[in-house]
Amino acid sequence: MKSTTFAAMLVLATGAIARNCTPDLNYCGRTLLEIGNYQPQIDQALHDAGAGEANGGADDLFHCGGGPNGVITFIGFCANGCRTNPTNVNDACN
Repeated sequence: MKSTTFAAMLVLATGAIARNCTPDLNYCGRTLLEIGNYQPQIDQALHDAGAGEANGGADDLFHCGGGPNGVITFIGFCANGCRTNPTNVNDACN
């Protein structure tokens, strides 16, 4: 019984591990939020660019600079929404 509990905890812990964005790719804010806890970085990138925040940055487009923390920079707001593309393909504005 103990090994079953340990295995279940290990699976849950593994699923909770966040990852960084892939360097040189563009991401919708919502994609970054699915990857991990990017909300503070989204807020900072918007602030650094002097951009207003709409819906938590979900429909904004960001560029991944990489690094150990997955540094991002603001590209622009997607007025018609942001399109999430397959892995290793740039997200884009609609």
